[in-house]
Amino acid sequence: MSEYFEFQWDMRSKISDVRMGGSKKYYNVYNEPTEWNQALFRIKELIGASMDYALKDKSCYHDNDFLLRFLFARKFDVDEAFQLIVRYFAYLQKNHAIFQRLSVFDESVQLALRDGFPGVLPERDRRGRKVLVFFGANWDPALYSLLTVYRAMLLSLEKLLEDKQNQANGFVAIVDWSNLTLQKSSHLNPKILKLMIEGLQDCFPVQFKAIHFIGQTWYLEAAMAVIRQFLKEKTRSRIKLHSNLSTLHECIARDVLPTELGGEGPPFNPLEWYHTLLESSQEGINDSTQARPYYITQATVYSTAPPSCLKNGNSVAKKCASDPARNSLLSLDDDI
Repeated sequence: MSEYFEFQWDMRSKISDVRMGGSKKYYNVYNEPTEWNQALFRIKELIGASMDYALKDKSCYHDNDFLLRFLFARKFDVDEAFQLIVRYFAYLQKNHAIFQRLSVFDESVQLALRDGFPGVLPERDRRGRKVLVFFGANWDPALYSLLTVYRAMLLSLEKLLEDKQNQANGFVAIVDWSNLTLQKSSHLNPKILKLMIEGLQDCFPVQFKAIHFIGQTWYLEAAMAVIRQFLKEKTRSRIKLHSNLSTLHECIARDVLPTELGGEGPPFNPLEWYHTLLESSQEGINDSTQARPYYITQATVYSTAPPSCLKNGNSVAKKCASDPARNSLLSLDDDI
């Protein structure tokens, strides 16, 4: 089993940081709207005075809910939150093709979600954090790429960040590499991995408090090396490698986990989160929702007919060659 530990991201020495129990971080700030208002006032001053090209569109200035995401992500350090906002908009502008028509009705995104990329467990861990799971064996790179998995993940995080408890407490991710074949691992494109790390680590208002890797095989070492070189030390310290499920259970209670991870919960159902996103997309939209171009997901306009590739139940696996957004993404995949 030595191959599991070639890249030692502090497997046990920091394990107490993610053990069960303990108080919820940011709980006091989370319950103090007065603190919110002071921080919002200061960050709006910075946005209004900024000459940065990334903030040429200042329409987010009036959206307190949007700005609070960044404040929570940086523990209400206003200067750090402002820099995160700048990087967020710069990332969106630089990688605009990734976000074109990003919605639950995108056919390739649907495929990824239906396979559980990501899966979101129904129960929170003992620190109130939502748990995201990824089962590598479920990935079918013949139907959707790693870039599509990333798009599905961004779509899911956007929805999850509507809950301020998620903004405050952050997330836990579990990646089970078991039964990911050598052929599938060859589709872990290094440039897309770098793109994902850049976005999730440095540009988006999301906090991954712990990342658990299970069942790494020798042929994943190349991907691990790519991932490691782009991680900051703080992120590295939060990655835990597990050679068995018992050490995972020391970090996350078994009643939170599905049976596939040795848990006491029901078997993992990838369709649960997919259906949650579908249902939430039909809650209706108002004028303010449509006028927020700074969100990464596109508002759904139900007066507009869906693309022809989505009109029947079997079409989700078909290509939609006439879709310009899809074509631009395919080009991005090729370029990367």
